[in-house]
Amino acid sequence: MIEKFRRKFILMATASVFVLLVLILGTINLVNFGVLASNADEVTSLLAQSGGQFDGPLSPEGQQNPDQGPGRGEDPFGPINPETKMSTRYFTVRLDETGTPYMVRMALSERTVTPEDALAWGASLAGKEKGWTRTTFRFRTYQYNQQTYVSVIDYNRELSPSYRVLYASIAGSLIGLVIVFLALIPVSKILVKPLETSIKKQQRFIADASHELKTPLTIIAANKDIIEAENGESEATDAIAKQVSRLTLMVKNLNALARMDAGEAHVVGTFDLAALCGEVVAPFQSAFAAKNVQFTAEIPNELTFNGDKEMLAKLVSILLDNALKYALTTAEFHLYRNGERVAIKVINDAEGIEEGTLDRVFERFYRSDSARASSVEGSGIGLSIAKEIVGAHSGRIIAKGEGGRFVIKAEL
Repeated sequence: MIEKFRRKFILMATASVFVLLVLILGTINLVNFGVLASNADEVTSLLAQSGGQFDGPLSPEGQQNPDQGPGRGEDPFGPINPETKMSTRYFTVRLDETGTPYMVRMALSERTVTPEDALAWGASLAGKEKGWTRTTFRFRTYQYNQQTYVSVIDYNRELSPSYRVLYASIAGSLIGLVIVFLALIPVSKILVKPLETSIKKQQRFIADASHELKTPLTIIAANKDIIEAENGESEATDAIAKQVSRLTLMVKNLNALARMDAGEAHVVGTFDLAALCGEVVAPFQSAFAAKNVQFTAEIPNELTFNGDKEMLAKLVSILLDNALKYALTTAEFHLYRNGERVAIKVINDAEGIEEGTLDRVFERFYRSDSARASSVEGSGIGLSIAKEIVGAHSGRIIAKGEGGRFVIKAEL
């Protein structure tokens, strides 16, 4: 159990660090790329205002207008940063009414994009407003002189530092997670040491108490037999016998819990679980009948399972015994396959059953208020053992209330 707790602690702590790194570094990189996208959009906006090229707007026929542009009269769109004009690598394509592309300006090396590729590329972007294309290119589609233009700028040079930061963030995060994981291994041992000591003391106490209780219980039972031999049976001796049996069962359950907590190895083998359940259910048939409880059992002809046969027999017995104690009129037992798992379900009606999840019944020594108020005797250990058995088989067990009925389902 301690090792399982350590593994969970290490995984949860590592996962927490991972989430924190993702939030911090993810936010930094998103903001960084967002700023770059905004800067790129400013450049494509300048191209859109100047007819798709920094040398000045074109006439509707696609020819250079000699009366506009830098040095050719007043620029109606304001000054263009000369450095931006000289450093930007881009191309602009104009599409006529039929969608045929024409090259407006090619300010890209043919080693990057050929004119033919640029024409086809620009035509494919005509139906979109703006965004990234081919990872490092930013584009904008706009109307100019009642015609459609597409400008694409190469932003690889500006994006390269940001990508290096991104890759460094990912690599640094992975290295950091590995370091955190390795550091948590010895740290977790130190952190769980007090818990391990406490659990061992608890296990030792349970084992010692169980052992010490056996002797007085044996003496009480022997004295009861002597009294009955001398004076005959009476209500007092019957009460003694009843309480001795109850305490003896509690001692056995405490010993079982102590062994499970200590991680006692169990014998695993393949067997017919359906046949085993049939054997365990059979004695309970008459017990339910004696209590005037209608009991039904649905068990398949054969169901092969790999597990600890003795522990699973105890699991079925605990669940049926719990139903026998609290059932009022009906009880059911079901064994079936549920996908890749095997399911055991026990249902019974009972007094004071709350609706919804009732997983507190698996806590040690827990008994609900209605159970304590009833005449049914119990210690609150049986279902705790059932949970441990299911956990030992890598399964899960749930309890819930449905329409006044108590339902326990174990999946193995």
